Amino acid sequence: MGRDVAKWLTPESLTLLRGMACMGKDAAAIAACMGISLSTLRRWQKRYPEIAAAMAFGKDNADFAVIQALHRRAVGYTAPVKKTYKLKHTEFDPDSGKKVLEYEELQTGIDETHVPADTRAEIFWLQNRRGEDWGQEKPEADGESGGVVELPPVMPAQEPPEDA
Repeated sequence: MGRDVAKWLTPESLTLLRGMACMGKDAAAIAACMGISLSTLRRWQKRYPEIAAAMAFGKDNADFAVIQALHRRAVGYTAPVKKTYKLKHTEFDPDSGKKVLEYEELQTGIDETHVPADTRAEIFWLQNRRGEDWGQEKPEADGESGGVVELPPVMPAQEPPEDA
């Protein structure tokens, strides 16, 4: 075992690799952080399953978190929101009924806010998950043209009127 790889097989280093992958870093960025080439990282992933597993675990967790967030945006959700309210207190003299003291106090409470569904997230989700029903139509290959799709001619730019 090479001495460089040994330091990346410790529990702390494997946690660091998981974290980098979880933050969305690709293999090239992780290799740069490790101070090695991408080809070395690929070789280590094949040779040391601990490294491959750490990076795969981190990547899968990141992907899952994004999937959950996209799903929440696509269907909408209710979220707790911390709010601060100003309460006004007034005290009166019980005998005369006159105002004796007036003060304000800030209090914090939890309110719920509904975040509506996002149609862009819905479209993205449906086109990727149910592409056969929601995908954009793809031009079919023409048997005579060998699968080449011909585009309509580009309209020439019009000259602006001379009095403009």
